[in-house]
Amino acid sequence: MSGPVPFSTVENILTTLRSSAFQEFGILFEGSKMLEENLATIKGVLVDAKENQGQNHEVPPWMWSLTYFLYELEDVVDEFATHQLQRRVVARQVSGFFSSSNRIAFRFKMNRTCHRLKDIAEEVDKIMKKIDVVKFIQRNITHREVESSRATHSLVSASEIVGREEEKEKIINSLVSSDSQEILSMVAILGLGGVGKTTLAQLVYNDKRVVQSFELRTWVCVSVNFHVEPLVKEILKVVCEEDVERLEWNGLKNLLHEELSQKRCLFVLDDVRNENPEKWYQLKTLLMVVGKGSKILVTSRSAMVVSIMAIDSRFCLKELQKNQAWDLFSRIAFTEKPEKAHPHLVELGNVIVNICRGIPLLIKISGAALRLKTKESQCLSIQNLMSSARRNHDFFRVLWLSYDDLPIHLKQCFAYCALFPENYKIDKKLLVQLWMAQGYIESSDSNVHLEDVGNQYFEDLLSRSLFEEVIEGVNDNIKRYKMHDLVHDLALAVMGTRAKILTDEMENIPRGVYHVSLFGFSGTLRPIICTSIAKSLRTCLVFACHDCKYEPVMDAWISSLKSLRALDLKKMLGVKRVPKYLGKLSHLRFLDLSYNDFAVLPNAITRLKNLQTLKLVHCRNLKKFPKNTRELISLRHLENDGCLNLTYMPFGIGDLTLLQSLSIFVVGNGRGHSQEKKIGSLIELKSLNNLRGELHITNLENVRDGALDTKEGSLKGKQYLKSLSLEWGPSEQEAKDDELVMESLQPHPNLKKLYVKGYGGGRFPGWLMSDELCLLLPNLLHIRLEGCKRSQFLPSFAQLPFLRSLEFTGLDEVKYVMDYSSEIPFFPSLERLQLNYLCKLSRFWRTELPAERRPLFPRLFQLVIEYCDCLTSLTLPSLPCLSELEITCCDNLTSLPLPPLPCLSKLHISQCPNLASLELHSSPHLYYLCIKVCPYLTSLKVPLLPHLEVLDLCRVREEVWQQLMFVSSSLKSLSIWQLYKTR
Repeated sequence: MSGPVPFSTVENILTTLRSSAFQEFGILFEGSKMLEENLATIKGVLVDAKENQGQNHEVPPWMWSLTYFLYELEDVVDEFATHQLQRRVVARQVSGFFSSSNRIAFRFKMNRTCHRLKDIAEEVDKIMKKIDVVKFIQRNITHREVESSRATHSLVSASEIVGREEEKEKIINSLVSSDSQEILSMVAILGLGGVGKTTLAQLVYNDKRVVQSFELRTWVCVSVNFHVEPLVKEILKVVCEEDVERLEWNGLKNLLHEELSQKRCLFVLDDVRNENPEKWYQLKTLLMVVGKGSKILVTSRSAMVVSIMAIDSRFCLKELQKNQAWDLFSRIAFTEKPEKAHPHLVELGNVIVNICRGIPLLIKISGAALRLKTKESQCLSIQNLMSSARRNHDFFRVLWLSYDDLPIHLKQCFAYCALFPENYKIDKKLLVQLWMAQGYIESSDSNVHLEDVGNQYFEDLLSRSLFEEVIEGVNDNIKRYKMHDLVHDLALAVMGTRAKILTDEMENIPRGVYHVSLFGFSGTLRPIICTSIAKSLRTCLVFACHDCKYEPVMDAWISSLKSLRALDLKKMLGVKRVPKYLGKLSHLRFLDLSYNDFAVLPNAITRLKNLQTLKLVHCRNLKKFPKNTRELISLRHLENDGCLNLTYMPFGIGDLTLLQSLSIFVVGNGRGHSQEKKIGSLIELKSLNNLRGELHITNLENVRDGALDTKEGSLKGKQYLKSLSLEWGPSEQEAKDDELVMESLQPHPNLKKLYVKGYGGGRFPGWLMSDELCLLLPNLLHIRLEGCKRSQFLPSFAQLPFLRSLEFTGLDEVKYVMDYSSEIPFFPSLERLQLNYLCKLSRFWRTELPAERRPLFPRLFQLVIEYCDCLTSLTLPSLPCLSELEITCCDNLTSLPLPPLPCLSKLHISQCPNLASLELHSSPHLYYLCIKVCPYLTSLKVPLLPHLEVLDLCRVREEVWQQLMFVSSSLKSLSIWQLYKTR
């Protein structure tokens, strides 16, 4: 394969050539107009060239030459654009830059670039002249439609089905159920291409129960061309004998109404790919004349299609398990039982089944290839066949259809994913940044962020089952993605020789490779680097390289890769410095230096005027940024999570108005607006209104002139921020200084997470204490207040409609948690509440309330109370959903009367040395009970606990064990350690 169509490269070049800024340069290059016309013509034939490269032997070399010179041309044009960016930077700092003398100097610099451009234009002209020889056809790419030769039918042999009995029964039940009174409901079978959706639908369609349940059944293979009139004709051809081809549209609608009216019908729409809701609604409206209980069964690869069609029930079809896959394979591959076949063929069959990864279609194709090959001498030919099959169109036929069905802008994005190792868990944000670096993402609307367009690209690929979700993290709160092995193989096949994943076994990087990734290296890179002849690399990424050291030889190699757009050196810099030559890689858009030990970034980095993403995650020794950081005018993502030793932000960082990611903003201890000291203050945040995701502002104790700094650095305009952390370090300044700062840090109403740490004010700011907090911050989901040692009164968080988790830690002056008023809603969504180290907390409520007036926590399921030394008795509100209750290290707690807790499953009480009484009402679902280090607990009222399975007692009195001994007959785990005898 020659790789994906370089459509975005042509687009990027044409955009620059047509820009007004290029006109000055165009004066030096007389052939710019002809070059533009040639590129426009080439753009029009790219799709036809790609589709014919397998049939016409002249196409691959033509595509190879075109790609090579297009990349060369893009580099030259990009050099011009980079010069324009440099002029903008200098013009912003030095008056009179655009004097006549500077214009002459600029033309002199561009003269060499002009000669290169002329040479490449001549090569492009030669490529252009071959278009007529090869007889390419111009295509309208924007409105391209792919015609599919695939046709499906409703007939299938039951012997072809393996491992789908459960899914079949569920789908049949959903179709024949008579409970629904809807006129027309829908069921979908969703899954990867080749997984067996059509085959399963065929089996369901012909099942006796289905046949008897519907008066009319129709099967239509929809595929790409979802046009209503042809679909209506296909339906009518099944249900009536009339010649519908001659009928006009009104006649078709009337006949459809007549044939379907009030009849219970089943429509199977196979292989639906339409993502235009208007077309679907038009068809559905025509079908609504049917009788109650009618159904539509849809098969599709795309979750987006299912979403658009508002499917009532969906069944996601997974790959076959290994034993099921072998069963299907052996049925097709062997004419007799596998035990009687040649052992080498059986062994080869097992290899083939593993290769097919449970995809039924691939199993059938490979099984047919092995049929009747009973001699040992034929093993080699079959092995060669399988080796060839992994490269040719037949083996990946369905996957190729999935790829061919992609719009042109998604094809190159998909192919680029070949750089990730097999089964690698991909971060969506990272992938979009890499796509941007290669110029794959474009937006015609300047108000739409490229990242948003890239996210939509990704969602489109995800909906087509080309990615799979992988949930990670302790709380399953991290979402990553991976490609199915076969899909990854497809991406590799599409990318062809343009990309390589380098492993220890690789010897060099051959010519014609533009993208490489290093995976699994455990030694030296010297042999590969020394023999590499690829000098036009655009991507160099690092994945899971252990003990792979950065060597001096890499300096010369990487500095020679002048075309690099993306460079990943995370965990690679053995020396504690960043090479200055990186500043010469003028085309670089993505640079990852994460997890390295350097303390300073060289100022040479600021020469990278095209740099969009700079990753410095967990560079723990990094103390400061370059003084000219403001010159990185294309920077969109500065990811500095875990840079714990940063001392300040650079002066002028606020000029980087494209910034969307800035994980940590460190307030320096100098007067931030002093340009001489090059220290940036909170004023720098004023213009950064594109910031999104998380922002952690630290060292707020260093703010000077708080009212001015924080007002100028207002957070109110940052509508894309989802998480805000405000942190003060140890300080001797007065409380009013912190109050002044905090008052001016009111975030935008879209904020979802708020963390405040070390705040020294005596009261929280007005915007947080407001009775209208639910209007000021209506979208808050998570709040944590930590180390706010002077604040006595807590904000009224109870009114927040979506708040899910609330944590108070180290609030030394807080004496009560809640001040309840029946006039406001009370924590309607709160699920987790943690009270930690509240040393003066003496009660839950401001004033004690009778049980009937205590408010309800309708959704709280976890309550944790730790190190609250002044708490003597705990009166809890009604907690109908509480599942976990933990009370630890409350030294003066003497009584714990718990209300009825119908959903309580875990109760943990430990290190409450003065607890004397525990009253537990009905808790029928309690399965875990732990009481530790409560030596004075004597009064224990516990009902029967029928589901208690785990009982853990440690350093309690014997009577506690005696009273708990018979509360449950379901115990599975009992731990008793150091009981105190009754006196």
